[in-house]
Amino acid sequence: MDMDAIREIRQAEQQAEEIKKQAMEKARDILRKAEEEGNRFLAEVVQQAQQERQQFMRQAEHEAKKEIESLGQKVEQECQKIRQVAQIRMDEAISLVMGKVVNIHGHS
Repeated sequence: MDMDAIREIRQAEQQAEEIKKQAMEKARDILRKAEEEGNRFLAEVVQQAQQERQQFMRQAEHEAKKEIESLGQKVEQECQKIRQVAQIRMDEAISLVMGKVVNIHGHS
């Protein structure tokens, strides 16, 4: 083999090594970018899930407050009815006691 042929072979081998090295660097770069993009996507998904959870909690709290308010009004209405019935019975009891006191003192 002559020297020119050997030089061409060595040059071709060096070029092949360089191409291989560049391909490996490009592959590492692609992997790094893919990992960064995956991490960014994961962070966005987590943030969105947290926002949805917060919105759900606010909605649930709002609905619970409305329900508590409604129940409070119903309880207040029932208490008012009980007070009215108690007042009527109290008036009846006072009338009954007064009637007995008057009858006792009126017959003495």
